[in-house]
Amino acid sequence: MKNPSFATRWNVDEIEENYLRWLKAPSEMEPEWQYFFEGFHLGYGENGVVVSETQAPAMDAGHSSIEKHARLYGAIYAFRDIGHTQASFDPLEPEVEENPRLSLKRLGFEPSDLSEIHFTGNYLGGVRMSIGEILDRLKRTYCENVGVEYLHIQATEKRRWIQSRIEPTDNRPAFSHDEKVRILRKILQAEEFENFLHTRYVGQKRFSLEGGESLITALDSIFQKCPDEGVEEIVMGMAHRGRLNVLANVMGKSHEFIFREFSENFVPDGAHGSGDVKYHLGYESVRTTSNGQQVVIHLSPNPSHLEAVNGVVEGKARARQRLRGDSERKRVLPILVHGDAAMAGQGVVAEVFNFSKLPGYRTGGTVHVVVNNQIGFTTSPTDARSSLYCTDVAKAIEAPIFHVNGNDPLSVAMVAEIALAYRQKFGEDVVIDVNC
Repeated sequence: MKNPSFATRWNVDEIEENYLRWLKAPSEMEPEWQYFFEGFHLGYGENGVVVSETQAPAMDAGHSSIEKHARLYGAIYAFRDIGHTQASFDPLEPEVEENPRLSLKRLGFEPSDLSEIHFTGNYLGGVRMSIGEILDRLKRTYCENVGVEYLHIQATEKRRWIQSRIEPTDNRPAFSHDEKVRILRKILQAEEFENFLHTRYVGQKRFSLEGGESLITALDSIFQKCPDEGVEEIVMGMAHRGRLNVLANVMGKSHEFIFREFSENFVPDGAHGSGDVKYHLGYESVRTTSNGQQVVIHLSPNPSHLEAVNGVVEGKARARQRLRGDSERKRVLPILVHGDAAMAGQGVVAEVFNFSKLPGYRTGGTVHVVVNNQIGFTTSPTDARSSLYCTDVAKAIEAPIFHVNGNDPLSVAMVAEIALAYRQKFGEDVVIDVNC
């Protein structure tokens, strides 16, 4: 801390962090920080006037209030940073244990402190609120069906933007009646499609979306919002899991033709082969949103190597941007749908992330949707990777990550809309981890 003009709103996170360290161990801080906080306390408590013995109790009370205020800032930062570790976005976990680092005692508060009113700083735009209400709202925002990882992003503007989208609403969806009906209809269509295939074509090779039907909700929500965000065209890539459901309920491919490919009498063209070939085929369509606006959607064909199509999608999206004269890369949107094991285990995923910001390859950001059924490579997550989440690879490029409970389609739709808006605002990748 060489420049005394650093004390601005832009550096509030660093100041808060160092202030908490100074309260615990002043002697371990750099001399510049020690002088700064000692001067702060002197100015706040004494106001440049010698304190008499009768004023000492008031001084102690003032110092106590300052310390609680600092702890409150630390609590806000803690929930933003690790609130996702006790969020309920995993539908297979009946009960989520509290992270000890987010307990009331660890945050430095007593139950008697919860009624005290404090200034919230950069939380909710700076208002006065009781400590108890602040902690309750932080838990609703960061520890329920949506967990958000974004403090690994260095740019303050991006962090503030995400906070402005999730904190005022407590990270809860607020859809109209018609929007809720549309989301419900998509879930029902996805479930009925899988149920029909399961009962009508028993024993045939299938890569079902059962349990992960909210993928259709995520893709449909992005598609519905594309015209409002200036997107005219989507280039999408995905592996086998749920591909037929996407073709039917997102791309609009004829159910009759899809079912005919399951028929024992179906003889495909020689160039197309047989067996699970229907899970390799691409498709293109022009779809109309509920508001009557059209969006072109391309689903790229892919080989059996699950994530091999990723680079192809990025190249195709960049080509479509060039054909449309889309120099800002806002009108053509690439979407990649991953499996949880492939996201963590296949090198092409990291390679595509690594190329995402290079001038010669960038496409203005990709929306990554992970269908996380927690059984990739036929093993549990604890035996499949070393990282906490399969999406941790995305932190290398500072992409925000939204973990969402797949059994809560309204939250999935909300997160999908936020992800699209982030991509359009900043032109960078964003990840949606749909747990099912």
